Amino acid sequence: MNKLLSAIAAALLISTSLTSCASTSETGSSTSEMKLAAVGIDNGWVRVSEYSDHVGGMTGAFATFTNNTDADIKILGGSAEIATMVEAHEVAMSGGKMVMQPKEGGIVIPAGESLTLEPGGLHIMLMGLKKAIATGDEITLTIDFEGADDQTVTWLAKESAAGDEEYKPAE
Repeated sequence: MNKLLSAIAAALLISTSLTSCASTSETGSSTSEMKLAAVGIDNGWVRVSEYSDHVGGMTGAFATFTNNTDADIKILGGSAEIATMVEAHEVAMSGGKMVMQPKEGGIVIPAGESLTLEPGGLHIMLMGLKKAIATGDEITLTIDFEGADDQTVTWLAKESAAGDEEYKPAE
């Protein structure tokens, strides 16, 4: 009986070991060898303001992006169910006012560095809102990158007093 139990235990141990090996080789990495994403994204949020409180409105999305590669990566824009357009934008002076405008060529995240998008500066612009955005809403968007895989994120909408730019195209 002891030999039978020993044989069953050995068979289970071998079977478990082989299953672990198979799952590791199928995924190409084990937990300790997980591949770091090319772009890390932290502290993302979407701004609630008088510009985002109605259908057809617009708003900015902000976060800190970390480029984990040795080549520059660009934020080109993206897509979101809540908006008809999602673009990479900047704030610039025009006619004595701070205005937002598309960032020609995208927003560069330098190799090996972090870049924070903030109100009053670089941001991701959601335009043609299909519904109003209120404080506490969760907004899902897909960010399009050049030089890295696109990423889908869900960020909380909140108010911010920072950045007094006008959300109107530069003339």
